[in-house]
Amino acid sequence: MASTPPGGGPKGEILRSNIDDMRGVPPPRAPRPTVLPIVLGALLVFLLGAGAALLFVSSQSRGQQAAAAATARTTNTAVPIANTNNNAFADINGISCDALESTIVHIHVHLAIFVNGQEEQIPFGIGIGQPWQVTDSDEGPFVTDGACFYWIHTHTEDGIVHIESPIRRRFSLGDFFAVWQMPLNENQVGPAQGQVVTYVNGQRSSTAPQDVTLLPHERIQLDVGGDVPPYQFDFPAGD
Repeated sequence: MASTPPGGGPKGEILRSNIDDMRGVPPPRAPRPTVLPIVLGALLVFLLGAGAALLFVSSQSRGQQAAAAATARTTNTAVPIANTNNNAFADINGISCDALESTIVHIHVHLAIFVNGQEEQIPFGIGIGQPWQVTDSDEGPFVTDGACFYWIHTHTEDGIVHIESPIRRRFSLGDFFAVWQMPLNENQVGPAQGQVVTYVNGQRSSTAPQDVTLLPHERIQLDVGGDVPPYQFDFPAGD
């Protein structure tokens, strides 16, 4: 509100008494509504709406990423064993994929792989045809069932390899990698290339890695890109 000078009204006007003739004096005009509050209000509504939409999209994106990660872990896409031929899984190195596991030969070995000094995780579900049934265990995800089981497979990702065969025969580490569909030789372990150092039960072995025989409770370690001393692995009680 404009201030009133002493003895007078607003600048440019003359004060009138209450007995003056008010005729001809135009009534005071109502103040014009300003556009600025309306614009600011609309802008605020727009910003609030845009923020809510961004939060919704971000929440959906995080949810989709989490679901995708969970699905990738459950299906273990790193293991290329899938049912692609009318429920038929081809034999590999004379090893078939059977509906049930056999225990005529029942051997567990442990495999550790180090690439450039870093231990690589052995995936669960190698040699087990999808679709899978997966449960939680003390060792993490455990594949309890699948479309079929090759005689060499993994149920967990702790490096324990199961040999459960209906016949007695020699099995090698090369057989396991063939079922895994990964290359293995003196200069390559899966996608990692370089000189391969092989340890068997804590002792360095001169045997080519693919020719190492799988024996009960054998501990095998493969090093690529550097020599890592083998570590002690204890099989679970009763294994």
